[in-house]
Amino acid sequence: MGKFNHLSHTLFTIKPKIMNKNKVISSLIIINFLIIFSLFNFKEYYNFHKEKNEILKNESENRKYTKNFNLSNINNYENIEIYETPDKKLLENLVEKINNAKKYVYIEVYMLTETRIRESLIKAKKRWINIKIIMEKDPYLAYSINNKTYNEFQKNGIDVVWSNTKNYFLNHTKLILIDWLNIISTWNLTYSTFTQNRDFFVFIKDNDLNKKLIGIFEDDFIWKRKTIYDENLIVSPSFSREKILKLLDSANSDIKIYMQYFSDDKINNKLIEIRKKKKINISAIIPETTVNYTNTKKLIKNWINIKEIPKYKMHAKTILIDEKYLLIWSINFSNYSIDKNREIWIIIENRKIISKFLYIIENNIN
Repeated sequence: MGKFNHLSHTLFTIKPKIMNKNKVISSLIIINFLIIFSLFNFKEYYNFHKEKNEILKNESENRKYTKNFNLSNINNYENIEIYETPDKKLLENLVEKINNAKKYVYIEVYMLTETRIRESLIKAKKRWINIKIIMEKDPYLAYSINNKTYNEFQKNGIDVVWSNTKNYFLNHTKLILIDWLNIISTWNLTYSTFTQNRDFFVFIKDNDLNKKLIGIFEDDFIWKRKTIYDENLIVSPSFSREKILKLLDSANSDIKIYMQYFSDDKINNKLIEIRKKKKINISAIIPETTVNYTNTKKLIKNWINIKEIPKYKMHAKTILIDEKYLLIWSINFSNYSIDKNREIWIIIENRKIISKFLYIIENNIN
């Protein structure tokens, strides 16, 4: 019995030693794994959190800038022209500018199907011009419309990417950069833009604006998430709703709107509020197809003057405030366009351009 007790005591003494040894081995394996994992993944892990912190800091700074936004700080571009469609000569003008490009052509666009523009971009690439294209992969109700262009560009060695759906819902931008020429507009690069639709193109030569737009384009091209603030530019979805509301609130005499439709309740309510409080004239030119929409009828009921454009297929998106500040943009008055899509628009203070714009809209409704 004594021998049995001694043997039992020995076994129970050895077992904890074995268990402790196994724990030590397991711990060493885990530690070695963590060391190896850290060596190979620390940089990626560090960069991920660094980028995340930079995004949060960037958003915080731009939120502060937007809060203090003031129209008195915007730049007055002198070297600027405005064009309207339908106009086939504008298509020829655009193709000619691509054909004469010396260094680069960057395009960020919702739809790109126009044959002559596609051909001119391919020819420019063969001349060793730096061509970069960002396109929306799935335009609403036209989900494969850009596929042919995308494949054709890839085949011809053009740097083309789909926009990043993680950063914004749709890329509804309409932007062309040809050397130092900046083109911001309401159009898509389709044949109907130049032959049927009412759209606006703004051509601006300005080095500072060019640098900013190239920065936005290059970030979008590599799918880098970044909020953007600029006095003259508004880039959705970077606090664009706040800036739109501030712009509307700034009106003292009148607001003229050139828009496809009014489907954003917050914008509609803001227009009604301004009309009631300030008693200023608010008018809108819209396509005849949206005159009978519920939201349109609500605006009419609240003394907002609605006129329909009978001549063209309406695609323009512009606002003129106090006949002093003109907004040209890709944005529609909708929740997705304002808060979720990538959109680029510009604020213009230039008497020559505003006078031409007024002439255009006055002749549209006569």
